[in-house]
Amino acid sequence: MSAGVALTVENVTKVFGGHGQRTTALSQVSLKVADGDFVCLLGRSGCGKSTLLSLLAGLTQPTSGSVDTHGHRVGMMFQDANLFPWLTVSGNIELALRLSGVPRQSWRDRVAELLEIVQLPQAGDKRPHELSGGMRQRVALARSLAQDCRILLMDEPFAALDAITRDGMHEHIERIWIERGITVVFVTHNVREAARLSNRVVVMSPSPGRIVDDVAIALPRPRRMEDAAVAEQSGILHQLMDLHDTASALERLAS
Repeated sequence: MSAGVALTVENVTKVFGGHGQRTTALSQVSLKVADGDFVCLLGRSGCGKSTLLSLLAGLTQPTSGSVDTHGHRVGMMFQDANLFPWLTVSGNIELALRLSGVPRQSWRDRVAELLEIVQLPQAGDKRPHELSGGMRQRVALARSLAQDCRILLMDEPFAALDAITRDGMHEHIERIWIERGITVVFVTHNVREAARLSNRVVVMSPSPGRIVDDVAIALPRPRRMEDAAVAEQSGILHQLMDLHDTASALERLAS
């Protein structure tokens, strides 16, 4: 994989509200992610993980600091598949192709290619309500890939799935990441999921959100959630999070 930089965050602070109701969601966050890397943003609820992802996607702007995706096209996948229920699976993907400026005459072939990538080649004529939760998320993944993104942002996309379906989705996203050489930034509060998927875990702490640790995950692939090495790594990450939570609480008491 390329040694280039896919995205750069420099001294980003994000403040919401005003007139005495200001909330600092992120404070002085800096981060670099290499091309082709798989990075998990890990932290408890309220630490600013989703806010940071929205900044990377360009859905919101920082109050101060800068975000640079170095000209790479960015796609985003959410916890909810957010498929349009009145459109078929193909129609949902075609909408993304149209918004990305892909010529109409290419849509049919591109949809077929994308459904093959997510291993749903026969699902094009189905409506979202006919699909399982895992299948809907695979369609959402195909729709994100339809944007020809080089950076895929994923905001707890498997949190609502049962354990068996989630494990299958882990295998799908890992396979696609390897085959396509894309950069993935994946938000989760599930420590074992972070150890299972990523090359690198960026630990965030709340009040305000900031990066407090950056951990390389050197476990061999393929991995599974039940692997002893994944369990051991997740235990280390748990300890780090508890340590930083304690330090943050003491810091707030002292201020």
